[in-house]
Amino acid sequence: MKRILSVATIIFITATTIVISQPLDKVKDLMKQKKYGDAIAVCQIYLQSSPRDENGWLILAKAYQQMQSLDSAEIAAKKVVQLDDEMMEGYTILGQIQLAKKNTQDAYATAKAGLKMTKRKESKYPPLLVVLGQSLIALDSADAALVASSEAKELDPQNVTAYEVMGDAYFKQRVTPMAISNYEKSLEIDSLQPRVLYKLANTYKNERQYTKAAEVYVRILALDPNNEAARIELAGLFFRAKQYANCAGILKEYFKNQKNPPKDLQSIYLEALYRSKQYKEAYQVAQEYIKLDPKSPLANRAIANGYFSNNQYPQAIESFKKLATIDTLEYDDYRLLGLAYRQIKKDSLAAMTWEEMLKDTTQSIKSRSIFYGEVGSIWMNLRFYERAAGFYQKRIQLDSTAVGAYFNYAQCMMKLERLGNAVSALKIAITKNPKSPLAYLSLSICYSNMEDIDASRKEAENAIKAIDTAETKYRLELAQANRIIAICIMQEKVTTIEGSHKKWEEAIVYLKKSLKNKEDEASTHLNLGKCYQNLNKVDEAIKEYKRTLQLDSKNEEAKKYLNDLLKLKP
Repeated sequence: MKRILSVATIIFITATTIVISQPLDKVKDLMKQKKYGDAIAVCQIYLQSSPRDENGWLILAKAYQQMQSLDSAEIAAKKVVQLDDEMMEGYTILGQIQLAKKNTQDAYATAKAGLKMTKRKESKYPPLLVVLGQSLIALDSADAALVASSEAKELDPQNVTAYEVMGDAYFKQRVTPMAISNYEKSLEIDSLQPRVLYKLANTYKNERQYTKAAEVYVRILALDPNNEAARIELAGLFFRAKQYANCAGILKEYFKNQKNPPKDLQSIYLEALYRSKQYKEAYQVAQEYIKLDPKSPLANRAIANGYFSNNQYPQAIESFKKLATIDTLEYDDYRLLGLAYRQIKKDSLAAMTWEEMLKDTTQSIKSRSIFYGEVGSIWMNLRFYERAAGFYQKRIQLDSTAVGAYFNYAQCMMKLERLGNAVSALKIAITKNPKSPLAYLSLSICYSNMEDIDASRKEAENAIKAIDTAETKYRLELAQANRIIAICIMQEKVTTIEGSHKKWEEAIVYLKKSLKNKEDEASTHLNLGKCYQNLNKVDEAIKEYKRTLQLDSKNEEAKKYLNDLLKLKP
């Protein structure tokens, strides 16, 4: 009978345990689904009937902890350790909650009390050792924290928080390599820890290992794109490294979502956009920033650049003028201002603007050389040959390889009738570029004006040689070179009738070559007419003089010769 009663008692107890445990299983399922509010409601109902079940209170504490209801969580956790003063998990969650509430001394006391309850011959509970280490870190006891977390690591090598606490302890001790090593070990076990990643990035940054810090911030943002603190830190690293495009790219998402970003961050974003030459985007940001700081050189500069990028040249000019009242114009400001003047056909203002720009001798030789040439070209086109020549000389002094500068300087000297200077410059240009037809042709003209007929013809012939097979490209130059050679032949002095006849025939050959490449040149037809006239080929001469007048109706020389020949006609 007793045996039957005992069996019945056991069956009753087992059945009761099954019935009681079912609500807790439901609570655990709700916790897994992150339905913490529902879990709390079910757990509270359960505890009304089983108020002394420490496991129920433990789950309730965890649910409140997840909901950030820390006061309620602490009450539940304390109930756990009251009901079972040997439950290490109860002490652990209580300590964690107290740490979250910044009650560091309470957390420390909880951890110490729990560890004292460790049974003989049993190892200490690693998670509670971690809580002890965390509380000691908060109490600035790095050495003791290192001891506690090291013990936790030895007992549980896969405890990620143990490595984190060791990293924190080493960081406080300024043993940075060991801090980094432990943070990385924690992340090896579980790479999805934004908090540890953040600590690792911060440690790298403190050590000025900015590239590695940036890599970690990128990992944080990959895990949590909404982590604005990490985004701002990463942008700051890119900004300090002058990686402006990366900085602007990182901040772009931030500014999409932030309606009232801090002024200093707006300034960084604006400068990053401007320095990475994203002028249209910088213009838009500057329009907002200038409301906060109307005299901001950066904002005004970005607006001026924005107008230029949008081809709004008059507005760009006015903006650069306004900038000049706020800040000293920079090299690039002058460059764009000059280009804007050129776009609205105010070339003299462009030249004067670039003259100011070129006073900055810190810029690259290549850039300054180009703009010396640009200024020279403007003044030459405006027929200020003396002024233009001065800028070509400056370009030559800066860059002796600038062949074009020698050539253009020579053109100015020819206009100023300083033929000796022109010849010297052209000879240097030819030395530096022996295949330049234009240089030979200009030199030929110089010699012609100096009445050195032989030298003039020789250089014209050199021009034709330099043209070689590129006849289509240099069609006009080929026409001019043949015309010059013909004129040189016509100017030759001969003493015999045979020599004279030969001279005019030879000149005709070159004049016809010239007309083959440029038929509508009045002077060529005029000279051809003269040649025919000297050979007594009257009809041919009349034809050429008539063609001359078709092209140049005011050519007095052609009129005279034509009238003279027409009088001879029967």
